[in-house]
Amino acid sequence: MRLVLLLFSMIFTIPAGAYDLNAIRLEFYKSVDDAGVANALFKKLKGIEKKDALLLAYLGSTEAVKAKHAWNPYNKLSLLKAGSKKLEQAVGEDPNNLEIRFLRFSMEHYLPTFLGSSKHLDEDRKQIVKLIGAEKLGTVDKALLKNIISFMKETKRCSSSELAILNKAL
Repeated sequence: MRLVLLLFSMIFTIPAGAYDLNAIRLEFYKSVDDAGVANALFKKLKGIEKKDALLLAYLGSTEAVKAKHAWNPYNKLSLLKAGSKKLEQAVGEDPNNLEIRFLRFSMEHYLPTFLGSSKHLDEDRKQIVKLIGAEKLGTVDKALLKNIISFMKETKRCSSSELAILNKAL
């Protein structure tokens, strides 16, 4: 009986750190417009025991998205602060990860300036352009890279020399 239980638990246990990043990305993008998806993704990410820096960044970003959907101002601020803290921790753990920097940049880009929570925009923009220009992209998905570059251009936060670097990477 113990052997059966052991085999059963081995079959249905997902190893820590094993997750489908593409599925998480898709759910995250859907969560921006759907509170139900945001809540489900947050619960799913929070339930993963061993989080690497990228997963922590998605957890923090999802928490910030939950703030967007919250109606209570206190809850909005609380969720935003908690999400921002996780994003800062993720950047601290892996400062040269393009996707992590992009998640923090895009979140701060959309925050109202009166909150004073957009303090990493310049730092992240410069690092994103630097990583793209130096081609230190690791295993960045090509479609993701294209979306990051498009978003960076749309924000109108990049200088002409930074735009030249981004355009060259396309």
